[in-house]
Amino acid sequence: MRRKLSHIAAAIALAGLLPAAAQAANTTAQINVTATTVAATASINVSGAFAFGSVQDTATASAQTSFDVIVSSGFPYAVALDGGANYAAGQSFMKDSGGLNAREYVLYQDAARLNVFGPAGSNLSGLTGTGAAQTYPLYASLLAAAGTSGAISDIVTITVTY
Repeated sequence: MRRKLSHIAAAIALAGLLPAAAQAANTTAQINVTATTVAATASINVSGAFAFGSVQDTATASAQTSFDVIVSSGFPYAVALDGGANYAAGQSFMKDSGGLNAREYVLYQDAARLNVFGPAGSNLSGLTGTGAAQTYPLYASLLAAAGTSGAISDIVTITVTY
């Protein structure tokens, strides 16, 4: 019986020397993925109306104002002005309530009145928001219109595309 036990012990020992079947093993780790999505915002603040005051029909007049644009930091934007509610054939007009009396006016980007602003000229593009107010001056010239009289007005829309 001793022999039988020694054969069994030898078999067990020998079995321990044989290569074991390969077993697959896994280990895992996790990575957190986070972001903060920032939506661009924009606002426009106009400092005041163009107020030409009382102007003789045969005289020209000038006025100026400005507007601030606030666009989220780093976001590109453009500024456009329309020609006003009474824009026609490449010209901006102020009219009376009946539409009979009209005087042409022109909006400019610069004090020298060389760069027309709006559809009859150009708009601003390639701008980048800072998150703070960026001020844009706006200049206007009221042209003479002999024979006109009375109160006239128009409304210009500023559009910021971002």
